[in-house]
Amino acid sequence: MPKPTFEKLPLDKREAFIKGFLEEFAAKNYDKASVSVVVKKLNIAKGSVYQYFENKLDLYLYLKSRCEETKMHYVLGIRRADYPTFWDYYRAQYKAGIQFDLEHPLESRFLYRIGEKETSEALQDYMKEWKHQAIQAYINVIQAEVDLGHFRKDISAEAMTYFLVSVSMGTGDVLRDRYHIDFDGNIKDGKPVFALDKAALMEAVDEQIALLKGALNAKNN
Repeated sequence: MPKPTFEKLPLDKREAFIKGFLEEFAAKNYDKASVSVVVKKLNIAKGSVYQYFENKLDLYLYLKSRCEETKMHYVLGIRRADYPTFWDYYRAQYKAGIQFDLEHPLESRFLYRIGEKETSEALQDYMKEWKHQAIQAYINVIQAEVDLGHFRKDISAEAMTYFLVSVSMGTGDVLRDRYHIDFDGNIKDGKPVFALDKAALMEAVDEQIALLKGALNAKNN
C-alpha cells in the first residue's frame, strides 16, 4: 500500500503516476513490466518510486486494489433483490462489467491481464488466494438461491459454485474462437477489452445461462 509520501503528492502527479504504471502492467506480464521504462516516461527519478511504495509488488497490489474498487462501484450496484431470477441478476452483472470496461478501459485491461494472462511465479500465491476469496464469496450467493428453493438441493452450493465459475471463465475462449474477438489486439490498440464487442459477449452469456439453468435450477424453476 502507498506510503504517506505518495498521498502527499499533488493529485495531478499521483494520477499521472498511476496511469503510467497501469499502462505498463496492462501491456506486459508482471515479470516483464519495467519500473525504469515508466519513470523515464514520467521524467521522475527511479528512487522516488520506492519513496512511495515498498517495492514493485507493493505498487502492483495497490493498482489491483484500486482497479477492483472502481469495478465494484459498477458491479455492487447490481442487487439480487431487484431481479426476478438469479439469471437476470447474473446477466445484469455482465452488463455492469461491460459498462466498467467502456468507461475505464485502462483499468479493465489491467484486470483482464491478471485474470487471463498473468503467469509470474511471484504472483502465484496471490492468484490462488484471490480465486479462493472469489469462490467463497459466491458460495454464499448460490447457497441463498438453494435456500429459496431456486437451485437444486441434491448438490452442494460449493460444487455448483465451482461449476458456474468454470463455465464463466470459458466465456473468453468462446469469444475468441467463435466470434474471433482479438482481446490482445484490443489491449495493444488501447481499446476497451470487451465493450466494442458487447453484442457478442451478451450472446455468449445468454447461451451460457441456458446451459447453467439446466444444470443448477431446481426442477420447479
